Amino acid sequence: MTVYFRPYRDERDYMSVRRVISHKFTDPNRRYYPSLGDFDYNRAFGGEKFLQNLTLCEIENGTIIGAIWSGHYRILYCFTANGYVHLEDEIFAWAEKHYCGSSLEDRNGQEVYIWGYVEDKPRVETLKARGYEQHTWYMYSGVMDLETANQEPCFPEGVKVRPIETGDLELKIIIMAGSAGLTTPDMEIYRRLMSCPTYRQDLDLVIVDAANQVIGFANIWLDSANNIAFIEPFGTAPTHRRRGFATNLLYECMRRLKEAGVSKLYINHGGMWTLDPEPDDAMRVYTKVGFQELGNMFVWCKGSSDSTS
Repeated sequence: MTVYFRPYRDERDYMSVRRVISHKFTDPNRRYYPSLGDFDYNRAFGGEKFLQNLTLCEIENGTIIGAIWSGHYRILYCFTANGYVHLEDEIFAWAEKHYCGSSLEDRNGQEVYIWGYVEDKPRVETLKARGYEQHTWYMYSGVMDLETANQEPCFPEGVKVRPIETGDLELKIIIMAGSAGLTTPDMEIYRRLMSCPTYRQDLDLVIVDAANQVIGFANIWLDSANNIAFIEPFGTAPTHRRRGFATNLLYECMRRLKEAGVSKLYINHGGMWTLDPEPDDAMRVYTKVGFQELGNMFVWCKGSSDSTS
């Protein structure tokens, strides 16, 4: 079976890729990247440039079986449909020829970088066979079984959680810019986010104080086909951190999703450069509320000496 690679054409391609992604998540005990929300989030921030850089992988009959795109620091996101992971050797070989570039570190030569979960044994075996080494850069993934979640949120008097309103957008974007790592939003980006297929305004939650000012936020993305949800991004204003607002916002997200009959909630945490034994604020919150580590998605690196093999 041969894999063919072509650029993104139109919205039909986008919806086909979304169907592949949704089918990947039929196993609730496995974690892949991207989720539907992750994919929409990438599109919102990248706009037309993201679509122009999106490469579709398809087989002889035209069935789309995966996609590739380059993220921050030229690190590749590659995902392959269930039943076609045996084609990843061919996919990585193509990617190495098209995405190899100067080293991102203090080294000479050309390198290529690909994300991969340690728990994804077939991918890890393929990467190792092709000469990749696991880098220290990684993204944490956690999961919460909502059937057993029973912690009730407790906010100070006058503070509440509600869906976002039009008047909240400007302040939310400012707070989000300080919480969302490398993806800094603006009003145009956020309006694209709100037009994404997975977006629901009733799940775009904000914490507001007694003066009805936004002090925190959580974007929940619902995968209805698999009855699961994802939070991306999530954060609080710098002036309101380490006061329990983030913890209780997560409890409120869980409460609402559990009432809606959603089975599991997933969360990501990126920008992790080494397996430091001392967790940062976000990881402390995730652990406190009961998220269980589902897997770590590491960057895998391959040098130029064999990048064209």
